[in-house]
Amino acid sequence: MQAPDGTRNQILRAAFDTLEDKGFAAATSRAVAERGGFNQALVFYYFGSMDALLLAALDWTNERRLSAYRAALADAKTLDEVFATAARLFEEDRESGHVTVVSQMIAGSVARPELAPETLKRMQPWLELCEQTLERVLGTSPLAQALPTRDLAYAIVNFYLGANLLTHLEGDRARADELLARLRALEPLASGLL
Repeated sequence: MQAPDGTRNQILRAAFDTLEDKGFAAATSRAVAERGGFNQALVFYYFGSMDALLLAALDWTNERRLSAYRAALADAKTLDEVFATAARLFEEDRESGHVTVVSQMIAGSVARPELAPETLKRMQPWLELCEQTLERVLGTSPLAQALPTRDLAYAIVNFYLGANLLTHLEGDRARADELLARLRALEPLASGLL
């Protein structure tokens, strides 16, 4: 992921990197400052609290990845195109650290329930993008009528988050990759329902 510019963005990048490498529990102002090479007082000067900084780091990565998804999915017209694009983007998410940071913030929200509403709010654009893409691709097909796109989008985002969390826990991507390949193999069946 491209490094941000300026002091505020330097702090954001250090928070992102700390979440990715050390996890939520170790993402302290001291750890972030050490990672970024700045005085830890700057965390509070620019963000007010560690919670605000960590949520801003989640916003930072979400904005970049959402832009990539929107651009890549804009021209997808078939489920096969959506599956292929989503698989490529999912791999980019893992390589960029986005998956790990999202997983860490969700885990942190379990440990610190006061973060849950704000973290959940940051998942809403993903649900909306997924629903819009499904509405465009599925249209009024029998599949869309059998399972409303809103529910299907919710299931897909839940799968994405769950697969990320399990992959992180297992430390092995092979099962998630195999599952994605199997889901992609089901595309002809789903297309038949269109």
